[in-house]
Amino acid sequence: MTKLFKSVALLGAIAVIAGCSGSNNDPADNQSADFDELSAAAVAMAENFVDLDTGAPIAVERTDLPDDATAQYTGYVGGLLGDDGFVGTLTLDVDFNPNDTGSITGSATDFQHQVDGAYTGTLLLNAGSILPGQSLAGDLEGALSNDGTDYATEIVLDGSFFGGAPVDVPTAVGGAAFGEVGVGLDNFDGAFIAAN
Repeated sequence: MTKLFKSVALLGAIAVIAGCSGSNNDPADNQSADFDELSAAAVAMAENFVDLDTGAPIAVERTDLPDDATAQYTGYVGGLLGDDGFVGTLTLDVDFNPNDTGSITGSATDFQHQVDGAYTGTLLLNAGSILPGQSLAGDLEGALSNDGTDYATEIVLDGSFFGGAPVDVPTAVGGAAFGEVGVGLDNFDGAFIAAN
């Protein structure tokens, strides 16, 4: 999710440790804190699984998946929107099928922009799939709104499963995330991580 993503999380942690001295109740400051909190949580969750700078796996990817199981994963999708950080919460519902195949649905919401604050709306993943090689793919699609403007959004997820014994559902899922917030912009580049 870029070095900026990690740096912002670190700055947020420093602010908490310092006690956030001062009593400024500016809403923009509160939005920034929300972004910082989401960023810090994503960095902590991804630490043993995915490099948030690149979306590349840092853990061993699962090569064998359950033949008949379901699992729900919750986590984060984020990265850079243009030049600034952008992060939201992510839920993935996975149905594992024989021969290391399966289907995925889910959603992403509660997006926070590093500068512009909250984006309202929910992105839906309706036809994600587990592909040969035990990777997953799917598109989060919908509209996000900020300051009275609606942005048609599509974020592609391209990742892997991690952790757990072969007969168990994987512990986590994560990988690259990229797309556009606003038609034809190709302006989002990041990663995702979710755990059960």
